[in-house]
Amino acid sequence: MAEVLITLGIIGVIAALTMPSLIQNYKKQEASARLKKFVSTMNQAIILSSVQNGDINSWYRNYEDLTSEDKFVNNAQSAYDFFMKYLAPYMKYVSIDKAEPVENPEDMKKYEVRVVFADSSMADLHNGSCLDIRYDYNGISGPNVYGRDKYVFLLCDREYFRLAYSKNKNAIFTSYLRAQTPTRTKAIEMCKTSSFYCTNLLEFDNWEFKDDYPHKL
Repeated sequence: MAEVLITLGIIGVIAALTMPSLIQNYKKQEASARLKKFVSTMNQAIILSSVQNGDINSWYRNYEDLTSEDKFVNNAQSAYDFFMKYLAPYMKYVSIDKAEPVENPEDMKKYEVRVVFADSSMADLHNGSCLDIRYDYNGISGPNVYGRDKYVFLLCDREYFRLAYSKNKNAIFTSYLRAQTPTRTKAIEMCKTSSFYCTNLLEFDNWEFKDDYPHKL
């Protein structure tokens, strides 16, 4: 009996030591799989939409025509209209929520348009120079922190913004301000400084979480 208890105790200690590592590895695998799926889905939707709606440079997003004051009031509607026309027909999602118009930018929600997908992941859309897409691989579940379960992408529907933000006129859908991380070493440095740039590092690593990834999921 004593030997059995000792054996069980040893097993318990080993389990306690290895369980956190197993959980962390599972989170990395899950996040990687969902990021790859999201990137593939977005790229496929852009290709299919281009067939139906023409070259992306001709897509209309109602951003440049808005005054500074109008942007706060109409940004959510503009992002919603753009998504529904150019992306929604080519993607599977379960719900879409649009923020109500506001007069004061301080009253804006943390998102303008929120799209929830079938796997419970979600994307928050912001109508900026490009369409900012903030993807959360586990949806409303925590920690809801950039670099841990939230990652920032840009969909640039104008060639001059693609050149400015990625230095590649063909980079329609890419990680956030890709031009600022020309090398993987720079991407790691920027990811440590600002978690918005962690998407760039993951893009270098084919959406895998390497051992030197700076943040714990």
